[in-house]
Amino acid sequence: MKSRSAQLLLTTVCFILGLLLVAQFRTQRMTSRPLLSASSADQLAMISSLVENNARLREEMEALEEQLSEYQQATGRAMLGALVQELNKIRIINGLVEVSGAGVEVTIDGPIGVVDIQDLINELRNAGAEALTINGERLTLYSVIASTEDGVMIVNGMKPSRPYILQAIGQPETLETALLRRGGLIATLERNYDGLAVSVIRRERMVLPVYKGAIEFVYASPIE
Repeated sequence: MKSRSAQLLLTTVCFILGLLLVAQFRTQRMTSRPLLSASSADQLAMISSLVENNARLREEMEALEEQLSEYQQATGRAMLGALVQELNKIRIINGLVEVSGAGVEVTIDGPIGVVDIQDLINELRNAGAEALTINGERLTLYSVIASTEDGVMIVNGMKPSRPYILQAIGQPETLETALLRRGGLIATLERNYDGLAVSVIRRERMVLPVYKGAIEFVYASPIE
């Protein structure tokens, strides 16, 4: 959108400059004809008027060029700011920076399966969670939640112990409502697992750590 605006302004400036040049050219042609038959005083007056018009035209051209330069610089700064914001979003999504904010803390104590933990994480993401951890391990698109043969859960290659604590940054009320709604996921889990206790607490501020895993692209590359 900004690029189109810059192009539009550049086109407008060029158009105005063209009109001014055409007008000056016509003025020169019109004044050159009577100049031959005019008196010396009239010739001097016409020449003086022509010089003044040329000077005014140069001033207008310089003013337009200065406005165009200022607009291009402002557009460049705005584009740089937008790129920085976009980069920060990508860094947050990939867990490359610490993040802080309000959200909810979910404590899960008791028997529960890995698939159920994954369902809880998906429930939080669907409710608008922008960043997640489980027992201090940052969860990203590249996180792996699995279990060993004896049923021990593995998150990002680590083995978190119970109780499992999920922290999710997002709109606290929305996240809490999604988890605690009647007939929702937590109600279903507590009904299916004897001795399972799940609590959801709103937090005004939490700090989630950086993702500790390595992100490498082997097959994907940007299109140039």
